Amino acid sequence: MRMSRLMLLLSAFVLAACNAQNRQSGVRHQDFARVAVDLFRSACVLTQGSFEPVSKFAVVGHFVPVGKEDLSRLPPAVAEPDARALWMLEQDSGVYYLSLSDNSCSVKAKYVDAAVLLEHFDGLVRQPPKNTNIELRAQQAVQTPFEIRQVSYAWREAGSSEETVLTAQTADSPDLPVQAVLNLTHRSHNGKPLILP
Repeated sequence: MRMSRLMLLLSAFVLAACNAQNRQSGVRHQDFARVAVDLFRSACVLTQGSFEPVSKFAVVGHFVPVGKEDLSRLPPAVAEPDARALWMLEQDSGVYYLSLSDNSCSVKAKYVDAAVLLEHFDGLVRQPPKNTNIELRAQQAVQTPFEIRQVSYAWREAGSSEETVLTAQTADSPDLPVQAVLNLTHRSHNGKPLILP
């Protein structure tokens, strides 16, 4: 009788510890999501993905450059094939990648709370530059094998043939190398939905 009571107490303690750890992990993932959007705003949106300002931001923000030899050891999802530069930042247990190619700038985060990331991303896209319209370009979700969500908005001046597309993609799986990708791309406006892989 005493032994079963002891086992019951021990089980309750282990369960409480696991629940506390899960809550703490959830809060951390919310923080990682906020940091990812803030990094994206500062590194890509405010600089419009221009090489020099992004590079300066990476240096000031203590991002570590990822060399070609290190790139081969990273999962393919971390850097675009046409990336001109890639940096990595480890901060308060969060891991972030800043990638720059000829036409785009992206921030990726290893772990995030998808709902929080999309909420903060929505707040970001609703603050376009002056005289610029917001236009939805894509909104899609897939449930299997795990939940993947993507939303894209374009910032475009009325009548302009060019637009800046901001995209957030989240994947709800801890087994992936990154759970969130935030991307800024400059492209010609054609009015068609933007479908990304």
